[in-house]
Amino acid sequence: MAHPSVLHDMRAVLFDLDGTLLDSFQSHYRVYQHVFADLRIGFDEGTFVQYYSPNWYLLYERIGLSRDRWPDADQLWLHYYEQETPGPREGAAQVLAAVKASRRALGLVTSGERGRVDRDLERLGWQRLFDAVVCGGDTSHMKPNPAPLRLALNHLNAAPAQAVYVGDTIEDVQMGKAAGTSTVALSGGFSAKESLSAERPDVLLDNLTELVTML
Repeated sequence: MAHPSVLHDMRAVLFDLDGTLLDSFQSHYRVYQHVFADLRIGFDEGTFVQYYSPNWYLLYERIGLSRDRWPDADQLWLHYYEQETPGPREGAAQVLAAVKASRRALGLVTSGERGRVDRDLERLGWQRLFDAVVCGGDTSHMKPNPAPLRLALNHLNAAPAQAVYVGDTIEDVQMGKAAGTSTVALSGGFSAKESLSAERPDVLLDNLTELVTML
């Protein structure tokens, strides 16, 4: 992995939301429990960990949910998530403030549905922080395809070589590499640390506060 000093020259810092800035693993697990209980499909935390993907349609496929029921699952997910209020991960507010203070461009690239994402950002007081926000549905492809990250970079007028993407899943690392950005993987989210390390991100961190000293 590259030395953390590679981040010093970056003009843009982009983040994933769930599991990276938002401590939402348990919230997502509870929501999926409700969804699949309603659809009469067995689901436990081990299944969630094994089959999770930011592209939830892959999760649907992996647990054997027929395609004709995917729209119902989507609506149920949004319904049950309205009951959830996950808080920020430790150090999230600090690192966002540090990026803004450094006068770097700040972006958010998430697979989450825009209405849900907007509510989370507003609830946390983050809705005005980001210079670009790309959500699920803004492109025809989902992570790990680089299209969402490339769209955000275009909005920020930032070249991939001058940007870093921070995320907590193997798909985040794969997307960053495919888009040509530097990658920072954050453990403690949705992907195991060993899985993140195997993707060879430029930097692998255990908490967001470590990122502040690298900016």
